[in-house]
Amino acid sequence: MITHLWLIRHAKSSWSDLRQADFDRPLNERGMRDGPRMQRWLHEQPNAAQWIWTSDAARALATAKFVHAAWPWAQLVREHALYHADPRRILEVVHSTPAGVSRVAVVAHNPGMTWAVNQLAGERVIGNLPTFGAAHFAIIEDQQPTLEAIMSPKRLP
Repeated sequence: MITHLWLIRHAKSSWSDLRQADFDRPLNERGMRDGPRMQRWLHEQPNAAQWIWTSDAARALATAKFVHAAWPWAQLVREHALYHADPRRILEVVHSTPAGVSRVAVVAHNPGMTWAVNQLAGERVIGNLPTFGAAHFAIIEDQQPTLEAIMSPKRLP
């Protein structure tokens, strides 16, 4: 049973080449700068993920590498269904996590990630999950998930 869920939006991506397909867009300079900062913060958090689902889009994969560096023991798994997924699809992927894994992270895209955070919280707690924003939920069976933390690069000290 999943007891902790991390919802993480990909870091800031580049729009420098407008001919580039959305799926292939890399992180921009700010995204690459924010990566190590959020990696350090994630590494310091309790209830680190054992399993990391990530969209297979370039910017999500690049972000997931920072997340995996924070939690190197976690299994990192690409899942195309997370590319621009809505909350229903995000939670379907989470529910497909292998038995025995209790702490899960998902790296994906907006607006689905913001919607999923608000849906799990049971109310609108955030208007927009920022790039490389991370929301951590504690989950107790048959109860509303509890939002434990929301962090983003701009909120880091």
